[in-house]
Parts: sequence; C-alpha cells; structure tokens
Amino acid sequence: MDKGSSIGLVVLLVAVIGGILSTGAPMISFFDVPSVFIVIIGTFGAVMISYRLPVFIVALLNISLAFRAQTTHPLETVEQLVDLADISRSGGFLAMEGVKLSDPFMAKAKDLLIDGHDIETLEAILTKEIFLTKERNNSSVKVLNSFTEIAPAMGMVGTLIGLVAMLLSMEDPKTIGKSMSVALLTTLYGALIANGITGPLARKLSERSSEIKQHQSMVRDGFVRIANGDNPKAIHEYLQSYLEETKRRPPLSASELQSQRASSIDAKTE
Repeated sequence: MDKGSSIGLVVLLVAVIGGILSTGAPMISFFDVPSVFIVIIGTFGAVMISYRLPVFIVALLNISLAFRAQTTHPLETVEQLVDLADISRSGGFLAMEGVKLSDPFMAKAKDLLIDGHDIETLEAILTKEIFLTKERNNSSVKVLNSFTEIAPAMGMVGTLIGLVAMLLSMEDPKTIGKSMSVALLTTLYGALIANGITGPLARKLSERSSEIKQHQSMVRDGFVRIANGDNPKAIHEYLQSYLEETKRRPPLSASELQSQRASSIDAKTE
C-alpha cells in the first residue's frame, strides 16, 4: 500500500473532523441530505454525461491504484534487462525463451524478439503500446479532473437553491436556518470533494502514469539494444540515464549476473 496516500487520507480526515469538533457543533449538523443529492449525486451525473460509461467505470476502478505501492522499480528493471542481454549475447535470442517474466510488457517484448521481428518492427510495436497505455491512463486522470471541476460548480448550484428557498420562506423565520444550511453545506461539500479527494487522486494517478511510461520506455530501449546485439555493459550504461544519480550502480560482473539470475523471482529459468 502507498504510504503517502494512506497517511494523507488519515491526515485529511483528522483535519476535517477535528475542525468540525472544535467548533462545538454536533457532527450530524454537517450532514445534509439535500446537499448530498445536489453535490455528490449531481456531480456523478454530470461527469457521467461527459464520458462514455466504460471510460467512467474504469476511471473509478483505477482510483485503487493511488493507494497501491509502486509496482515498477527502475533499478530492478535495469538489472533484469542487463541479465537478459547477457543471456541473449551468450546463447542467442532463443536462450531467453525459458525465462519467466512477471511484467507483461517485458514479456511481450521478449516474445516479439524471440519470434524473429526486426528491430524496426519491435520498436514500433512497443512504442505504440506505450502510447496507448498512456492514453488509457490519461482518460482516468481526465475523469477525476472533471470531478474536480464540476464539484465546486454543483456546490454553487446548491448554494443558489438554498438561497432561493430561504428567500421564499422569509415570512417563516424557522425555515431560514434550514435553507441557509443547504446553501453553505453544498459549497463545503463541493470544495472538499475537489480539493481534498478528486484533485489529489488525479495528481497521484498522473504520477503513476508517468512511472508506467518510464518503465515501458526503459524496457523498449533495452530490448531494442538487445536486438541490436549491444554489449550488456553498454546497455547498462545507457539505461542508467533513466535513474536518479544517487541510485545508479556500476555494471554487474559475470559472476554477479549469474548469482542474480539464480535468485531472481521475476526472471527464472524453467
């Protein structure tokens, strides 16, 4: 689980609930059914109108990615690619056939190479896959950004509805408070959804999308150089550019590569 998202959510809840309790008002007074209908349900409806239903549903399902730990680790990817380059250089492309890879994109690249595709075709297919993956991920980010844009607007709609109701009941002072609470709570709900939930989630999913793109670009470049027959050490040096300077390591020796290959979980021979 991603610690940043989990801790951030807890801090947000503590801040909001603590702020409410510090006012001395009961918690139940901040829950208003008309405001929920106007802002939350209304926002869902408006966003659903903006996108095709499958895109909308996938975006909601992808929210879970914001709370998952990072699944791609650049340093491990570099080491796996260098290991595959060493296998290919010593035994040919077919020597990689028995290597098990847990990453679907890397496995696809390996299969394309084993199937005999030339370098241009290999690079074109992988580049297309990177582009389409990025587009799909961006669709989820766009949906969440739509929530961020629409929620405050629906809050304003609720405010206007509450004000109209208040003006229509000026002769009965007992109903003014109820109408005013609708006007204020809809604004609160809209601001909280946009700035505390969907906005941060959209930014986190955008970060995840960038991580996936970096990983896939690294795999593509690594396999293109494997297909070209480059030296594993040269491939290692090239892929180091994807890493932060503090995380870069010198190339592994032949014995270290063999030891890594024997103990690797993601890449093991049958």
